[in-house]
Amino acid sequence: MCDEHANADHWRFSLAVYRQEGVPAHCLQLQHRLGLDVNVLLLMFWAARLWGVAPDAAQIAQADETIRAWRDEVVQPLRQLRTRLKSGPPPAPDPQTDALRDSVKRLELDAERVEQDRLAQWVAARTAVQAAQRASEIEETRALQSDASVALLEQTAVRVVAFYEAQATTALLQGDALPDDPWLPLQHAHAIVMAAARVRTRRL
Repeated sequence: MCDEHANADHWRFSLAVYRQEGVPAHCLQLQHRLGLDVNVLLLMFWAARLWGVAPDAAQIAQADETIRAWRDEVVQPLRQLRTRLKSGPPPAPDPQTDALRDSVKRLELDAERVEQDRLAQWVAARTAVQAAQRASEIEETRALQSDASVALLEQTAVRVVAFYEAQATTALLQGDALPDDPWLPLQHAHAIVMAAARVRTRRL
């Protein structure tokens, strides 16, 4: 799979999941509660369906590290600026600053696309290695029944949430507020899993 094709397929998959009803709200909750990178979560769903196995903790950490600097230094500052312009500083909000906020929103989306493309390349490189080692298993993956596919995505979601919960625990030790319900992240993740399960990857 060439990088350009992998990027396009991954981007279409991510958009197909994210645009389903309720998914943006669940993603936002995971982002706020755990600092979870939604792009990484969607990538891991994509990878799990491609590989036929849930990514392990080391792979999740590697994917996150691949785009950490870009996310921290580009995506998040754009997101923070867009959010801040909703209510201030003066003269915001007004028609002129609303137009500026729309421009920032477009830049944020472009920056997230760069992140998604880099993540897709990361998956493609590892898929090539795995394909050489177990081509037959990959073929079997493409024939998974829907219930097995959901179980695979659920396992992936649990591992991604656990990774970001560990990061959040470190922050809690430094004085941040403790989440009110530790099960909520998994509930939000489950809703996104069901959305991802409805997307037929091969038809994208």
